[in-house]
Amino acid sequence: MTVYQLKNDFLTVKIESLGAEVISVTNKDGVEFIWQANPNVWGRHAPVLFPIVGRLKDNHYYVDDQEYHMTQHGFARDQEFSLDSQSDSQLVLSLTTSEKSLEKYPYHFKLRVVYQLVKGTLQISYLVDSLEQSQEMYFSIGAHPGFAVPFEKGVNYEDFKVSVDPKETRTLIPINGETGNIDLNNEKKVDNQDFDLTHDAFVNDAIVYRLNEPTQVTIASPKSDRQVILDTGNAKFFGMWSSYPTEGNFMCIEPWWGIADKSDTDNQLKTKYGINHLAPGEQFEAYYSISVK
Repeated sequence: MTVYQLKNDFLTVKIESLGAEVISVTNKDGVEFIWQANPNVWGRHAPVLFPIVGRLKDNHYYVDDQEYHMTQHGFARDQEFSLDSQSDSQLVLSLTTSEKSLEKYPYHFKLRVVYQLVKGTLQISYLVDSLEQSQEMYFSIGAHPGFAVPFEKGVNYEDFKVSVDPKETRTLIPINGETGNIDLNNEKKVDNQDFDLTHDAFVNDAIVYRLNEPTQVTIASPKSDRQVILDTGNAKFFGMWSSYPTEGNFMCIEPWWGIADKSDTDNQLKTKYGINHLAPGEQFEAYYSISVK
């Protein structure tokens, strides 16, 4: 495993080759904004979710009558990525098909994760290439960055508020906390998605909304000069999550291009709700950004 660093006058970012995962974002004052992966609470920082997002019903799916098994969020987060290129402000890491991946996922692919520093913003892109010769490729992808809250001493977790902009009515997609599957039969419209940050806000698992346009999700407090703003870019959904009932001083803001299985799924990957697909040789691009102040 290798740790890479990007740095400018505003931010220093560290990224592990294992999972292409951001493990640190600090500002020029040395303030850390990324959760530092306490294994007793949540042992990750900001995993990349591929080729599924969330949980499959009963942890399996079918492609052309062949059964495959895969655990929550897929396998990319636990794989060693290769270095494609690096400069002071940009890093490109990649993962491609292997014998091990084909046991879980029957498609030939290349996934590139691009990190770009622009002043106080970290821009992230996921480029998914189909290396298939004749069949369409089906996949989901997502981000899962966890932010350390509070951002500084003397401020409490409960002093922070989550704000979602622009202000508009969005569709809340419930998640069954026991199975991890979504319940589209009980979707509901929510006029304002802002809320005060408390640990029990996540008693029912992640808070998930459908997206129609780029959306800014901000974690901030009137008692702090520090804040995080995540722009969802071209994501189709986003989730907000923290551990419960085990309490951790972090919150995840998760832009997704895909989502967990429906409770009534037939487990066919090609008809999975929210799935993406590529013709042979095509490329898919997903992007979002993280800004800190």
